[in-house]
Amino acid sequence: MDPFAAIALLATVFILSIVWMLKKTSKEAPHPLPPGPRGLPILGYLPFLHENLHIQFTELARQYGPIYKFKLGNKLCMVISSPSLVKEVVRDHDAVFANRDAPVAALIASYGGNDVVWTDYDSHWRMMRKIFSREMLSNSNIEGSYHLRRGEVRRAVRDVYSKIGTLVDVGQVTFFIELNVIMSMIWGTNGGGEAGQDRGGVLGGGVQAR
Repeated sequence: MDPFAAIALLATVFILSIVWMLKKTSKEAPHPLPPGPRGLPILGYLPFLHENLHIQFTELARQYGPIYKFKLGNKLCMVISSPSLVKEVVRDHDAVFANRDAPVAALIASYGGNDVVWTDYDSHWRMMRKIFSREMLSNSNIEGSYHLRRGEVRRAVRDVYSKIGTLVDVGQVTFFIELNVIMSMIWGTNGGGEAGQDRGGVLGGGVQAR
């Protein structure tokens, strides 16, 4: 593509995005949203996020109040920093805020969000929770997997002991314990070895990307 044509195309898309954002924000919403920092068209506030989010969110709360909004791409996000407001969300009105906005990877892995983690809070979810509790969290199943948990914990302790004098990522150790126990329960084998570490790295990266 000609460089001039590419620049003209990008400029057109940028201008149209700004016009669209201005028209959208100019419309009076039936329920006004809380204040918040402005972001860029299309990208929202994503380019301005820092590494230490808890510090940045605290600074934004001092500027905009205990509840504020910003956009990550086309996703509207709300941040609540007041203990009283958090109590209302997670306890008083937990059913209203129970649903999750599933990412694309979760939708693919759960066949469109049809599992106990990503499905909407409704009668279907309550039925799945009962099945999960009865089939997976019963006393007999928990006792049956005790030797798997014990074996993985002992293996992790030996691994940490062999690294005396070096730095150990405790978060990574616990993550691999959980991963190996789950893999042993599902497939009959753990994620040991280099292949298992590669799989764990991919899963960990997916969790962080989420």
